[in-house]
Amino acid sequence: MKTLKSKFNGSQWNRIDVIPLKVSDLWASVPLAKQHRGKEFYEPIKEDIRKNGLNFPLIVVDATRNDILKQKRKYKDKLCPLPFDKDKDDLNVRQYTVWGGSNRWNIANELKYDFVDCVIVENADFDKARSMQALHRRPYGGIYY
Repeated sequence: MKTLKSKFNGSQWNRIDVIPLKVSDLWASVPLAKQHRGKEFYEPIKEDIRKNGLNFPLIVVDATRNDILKQKRKYKDKLCPLPFDKDKDDLNVRQYTVWGGSNRWNIANELKYDFVDCVIVENADFDKARSMQALHRRPYGGIYY
């Protein structure tokens, strides 16, 4: 089993345990971004991961499908298509949702990793996960953002 480990593997990031989760068990909430704010984004990140490994773990929200549906109504087409049928599937089922690191999830998937380091934000706290993204982005200001 191949694991994409972060620099925080086996410890904590932002006072949350870093644990490997199955790539196939995660739903990347936003579409792949080849560019971000007019700069090449996906390929440079992929090359950096190939060369240096993963810096920060993915930010994953532990939510129900119903919680995800609420976010989809809020963000509409900014989110990927739902990973379930909202009219037929059980909306109480839990779904790990990548809320920080969808491109890195896509890279882990593309590079055939089985697991990727993650931190789990409990209680469907999407706002907390979103605020945590700023901590991921800070070291890359001027490079990717």
